[in-house]
Amino acid sequence: MPSMYVNVPKLPQDTKDTLVAKLYEAAAPVLKAPHIYTFVNEYETLYENGKPAPQQMVVANLEAGPTKEEKVNALAEGMRAAVREVLGEDKDLTLVFHDNALDRLAIGGVTIATKMKK
Repeated sequence: MPSMYVNVPKLPQDTKDTLVAKLYEAAAPVLKAPHIYTFVNEYETLYENGKPAPQQMVVANLEAGPTKEEKVNALAEGMRAAVREVLGEDKDLTLVFHDNALDRLAIGGVTIATKMKK
């Protein structure tokens, strides 16, 4: 199952809920996954080159199965639009997409590939 780890500045709960819903709406049609788990990590201070920086960055690490470059580009575009819609045009998104093959992910101590063989 795909999962997202989203790093955001401190946000009110309703804004965080809206952001996660919009990120899901952008990712679900591209990934075609039944479930996407999202973990939100809020930061108080963002650092750039070792110094405090403006709080204008959202970083999303998305882990899913192997995906074509066109789909990753579509994800990045849709998720960036979601961030800007919820947080404002001055915010930006960095998407880090991790391709995970089914023989590299394990649930309950067994890889998904092994479970699918049974």
